Amino acid sequence: MLSYKEYDNAQAVEIVLQSRVSTEEFDRVARQLEAFIARHGHVRVLEIVRDFEGMDASAFWHDIKFSLRHLKDFSRVAIVANPDTHHLWSSLVAPFMACEVEHFAP
Repeated sequence: MLSYKEYDNAQAVEIVLQSRVSTEEFDRVARQLEAFIARHGHVRVLEIVRDFEGMDASAFWHDIKFSLRHLKDFSRVAIVANPDTHHLWSSLVAPFMACEVEHFAP
């Protein structure tokens, strides 16, 4: 499951990953986030990972492509996850991002 909230006044979004993420869910949130980026330019992202079981292979591929397309569109990224669960996205994409990426325990 993937939930998404926008905070226009803070130019920030909150994304919660929980259970298993389908390609359809990812694509829906990606469209919303792209529209938000188009409105605000650089945005901040809070990603909360709870009991994450993974994502469909095509959703994972869409995630990588989306992230690489928008490397310079994020001003800050905060990832809240259990320390023993390191989200693969941050391992692959975060080193290439121009913004600050911080990890926090719940």
